Amino acid sequence: TGIRNFAVGDPRQGTVHVTAQELGFALPGSILACGDSHTATVGGLGALGIGVGTSEVEHVLATQTLALTRPRNMRVRFEGRPGPGIAAKDLILRAMGELGVAGGRGCAVEYAGSAIAALPARLTICNMSIELGARLGLIAPDEATFAYVKGREFAPVGEAFARAVASWRGLRSDADAPFEREVAIDCGAIAPQVTW
Repeated sequence: TGIRNFAVGDPRQGTVHVTAQELGFALPGSILACGDSHTATVGGLGALGIGVGTSEVEHVLATQTLALTRPRNMRVRFEGRPGPGIAAKDLILRAMGELGVAGGRGCAVEYAGSAIAALPARLTICNMSIELGARLGLIAPDEATFAYVKGREFAPVGEAFARAVASWRGLRSDADAPFEREVAIDCGAIAPQVTW
């Protein structure tokens, strides 16, 4: 079937929610269905990452399709300037604190706002969408995304990369797009979280 295998000992082998973006499999607009609950991590690149079970992995491999209930759409806007020491994990933990661990249940959550646009650690926010109860999380791709993807082993190169970027620029919600639920979080009010 032409499925590439990274054998034991291959330095490219690893957890899919890490290697997919490191190798350039996860590209803006792509859809990844993997047997890893944190596949949503790739949403930080504007990809749709869906964690599935073993039977669903088999179905995807056999048919290249996946039967899903359409998720509800939700947008969480992080506005304002985060204070010193505030990181991506603090933002998503604040969202969980305000919305609860089931606040995104059954949703595709788009993270947006001025703080997200300035955030370098977008993969962390989307990774923890699962702890918010969401099916997946994503952030619209932008210049930071394109710079991250460029030069990855399986990313397009040369003119193909330029054409891809031109297409990827259109992968964002319209300014007047309706969401079933929308939440705004003031980043200036977030205190750093202590994790052990």
